[in-house]
Amino acid sequence: MLHNVSLNASMRANLLSLQQTSKLQDITSNRLSTGLKVNSAIDNPSAYYTAQSLSDRASDLNALLDAMSQGIQTLKAVAETIDAATGFLQQAKAVASQALETAQNIVARVSTEEELLAAVSAGKKGLIILEKDIALSTNQSIHLQDGQSLVGARYIGESSRYATLSFNISGHKKSGIYTANGNLISDLNINYTIDKNLGSAAIMVAVDAQSTLRNLNIKIESGVSDAEDVSCWGIYAQSGSVSDISGTVNIFAPQEGNAGRRIYGICGKGTVNVTNRAQLNILTKGTLGFGISLAQVNLQANSEVNISSTSYPILSQPSVMNGISLLDSSARLNLKSSNPSIFYGSNGTDGDFIISAVREAQINANGKLFTALENTDKIMVKKGNSLNNSFNGNDNKFSEEESSSSVTTLLNSIFADFEDFMQRSETSSARSVNSEVREIYDNILDQYDSLINDGSYKGVNLLRENNLKLSFNENGSSSLTIAGVNASSEKLGIAKNSWQDEKDIEETILQLENAVASLRDFAARFGTYNNIVTTHQEFTEAMINVLEEGADKLTLADMNQESANMLALQTRQMLAVNSLALASQTAKAVLRLF
Repeated sequence: MLHNVSLNASMRANLLSLQQTSKLQDITSNRLSTGLKVNSAIDNPSAYYTAQSLSDRASDLNALLDAMSQGIQTLKAVAETIDAATGFLQQAKAVASQALETAQNIVARVSTEEELLAAVSAGKKGLIILEKDIALSTNQSIHLQDGQSLVGARYIGESSRYATLSFNISGHKKSGIYTANGNLISDLNINYTIDKNLGSAAIMVAVDAQSTLRNLNIKIESGVSDAEDVSCWGIYAQSGSVSDISGTVNIFAPQEGNAGRRIYGICGKGTVNVTNRAQLNILTKGTLGFGISLAQVNLQANSEVNISSTSYPILSQPSVMNGISLLDSSARLNLKSSNPSIFYGSNGTDGDFIISAVREAQINANGKLFTALENTDKIMVKKGNSLNNSFNGNDNKFSEEESSSSVTTLLNSIFADFEDFMQRSETSSARSVNSEVREIYDNILDQYDSLINDGSYKGVNLLRENNLKLSFNENGSSSLTIAGVNASSEKLGIAKNSWQDEKDIEETILQLENAVASLRDFAARFGTYNNIVTTHQEFTEAMINVLEEGADKLTLADMNQESANMLALQTRQMLAVNSLALASQTAKAVLRLF
């Protein structure tokens, strides 16, 4: 039979105190290890559930905060797209302004000889458009007046082919077209035939006048026997005149020049500028068929002059300004001739011919490639100077090497089957500057639309009418819907060009200005939305902090206080143990009695 152990009152009191102290130590130790004074509903139901509610709301707001951040990134993507798109529209405006600067009014559209002559006689400055091929009556010439331009319908993009203008001169010394000052002749096939006497030119450039010749196919024929004395020129640049060649200009003389028949591609005492990216091709035949005679020809950046002649590529004459200047390192002069000499001196005397070239400009001549080693100015050569080392001169201004196969192939391809070059030129010639401007403008608009389509973020493109909805609280009662816009060129009212005159271009510039203004309005609108969302983002971050701080105040333990409690409890435990030891001394005293 078991008997309960009897403890005195003092011992029981001390044991109870130790048990309570141990329990308090466990609680304090848990608070120190977790940092929480309320770990579960058992600790403090009210504080626990209130803190849980605050934490849950903070978590919900954190999720909304992520959505707001992504919304701001979407708005930033829109801002970047608008900036770049505005740049494209500014470029398009610059192109349109350039077109406006060079645009001319269309003063007449002609399809017959009578309409053409009437339009020229009217003297109005602007474009005379050949809508159909016109063969003029025998001995009929055209005398352009200042500011008049004669162009084919291809110039304004209304045709894919050159219009043909034919001249038939018989028994007279007449040119086909006589220029004045400020004329443009473009996108035409010009056929010029003369039958006797000292002839004249398909195009006669007036003394001290300036003209632009662009995208032309000029065919010249003498129409007489070899015995008759006749001269025939493609372009005759009179003294003091300046002719700017642009696009591609081809001059073709299918008959052989010999005996009394002299045929020239370009002649005269004026200046011919082959402008940036332009190409001048000349083909003549026979012993007296020359590419260039007397004129000063200047090759500008990326320009190219190709001369093929069974005679001399160049005819020179003493005391007359004549030469070729390569003014840019990218300029190229290609000469093909059955004669090994550069030029022929007129009247059997030595002629003076001056070549100028900047460093790295190249002359390809009958299988040899000459490259300027430095800037060379006024290198004078004499009659019969061969296309070999003697061209190099004693000062070694040019390097000399065998032409590469690519250069030779290029030159051969230019003049292969040149007789049908007119037909080929209709599809292969460079487009006119007017057409190039149109193409550049349309390309910029295409790039603009592509940019707008690329301005999406996570599948949302506010510039293509996608909407963006953002919620600012956990129940969705506070939200913002950002409505997208359509910023395509079509919706902004920008039309692909259909320029016919200055009024059309001015309308395009106005459209572009309005479109830029619309983009700026869009930018301001989305900037306001960005500010709104950013303000909500900052508020939400602050609110999350408040909620988490409130939850912490309900549940977090004061670590300083808990540490002090733990120290006090440890001291209390030691005192209780000592007190229990003292209480047990009474029982030991009883044992001593036995």
